[in-house]
Amino acid sequence: MPIDDDKTAREAKLAEALRTNLRKRKAAARKDSGGEDAAVTAAEAAPRPYNDVRNLLGITHGSGERRVLTLALSAPFPNPAGEGWAVAVRLSGDGGQFDTPAGKAAFGADGLAALRKAIDLAQVAIDLASTGHTLLWPDERPYDLSAPI
Repeated sequence: MPIDDDKTAREAKLAEALRTNLRKRKAAARKDSGGEDAAVTAAEAAPRPYNDVRNLLGITHGSGERRVLTLALSAPFPNPAGEGWAVAVRLSGDGGQFDTPAGKAAFGADGLAALRKAIDLAQVAIDLASTGHTLLWPDERPYDLSAPI
């Protein structure tokens, strides 16, 4: 049986796998109820300053503009709108939906569960940033999107 070596078919399969992975990460990071407004509202109540956990270099696809992208997480805090805990996630520098003064919050039954979901949400933020930027480490090595945070 010959091996299918069609480059476009491989790229299509890879693109679909990445989309599926992104949907799974979004679902894992999403709060069970309350939606996105609850995530933004809770993030506004997060303790400041956030802790910078990753710095990347983003090169805009269209213009080639270089930007420093900083991923930051808050300390776990009680969910101001209900039960459980929350951790805010902010990715500054890319102009995306996480590039606000507060970012978005992930929720969990306790601080550790909220932190785990925040790490998943941070990966979503980086995945979304990669749609508009080529992501590199500060020393300009390529950033591997499949690597865990």
